[in-house]
Amino acid sequence: MTDSIASWVTLSALFASAGWYIFQSPERNLNTIVMCVMSGILCLFGGFLISGLLMKITGTLENPLIPALLVCVGTAICTVAHTLYKKRTAS
Repeated sequence: MTDSIASWVTLSALFASAGWYIFQSPERNLNTIVMCVMSGILCLFGGFLISGLLMKITGTLENPLIPALLVCVGTAICTVAHTLYKKRTAS
């Protein structure tokens, strides 16, 4: 279990972002849920990019949990930025 903890942390970033989008959506039909999950996946890719950028700047990291946590932080940044953008354009 300790070998795969970084994978579970990264996967939790996907579940959290997709869950956030589903929670924020006004209707719960199949199309909306699929779009929420796809938005969560795109935010996860943004988290991967932010994590890769920070790892490239700082150098190699020995502990695999640190990049996984960077992916979570990057995914959260992308999710918050996308949510704020959607609220600003809706007004």
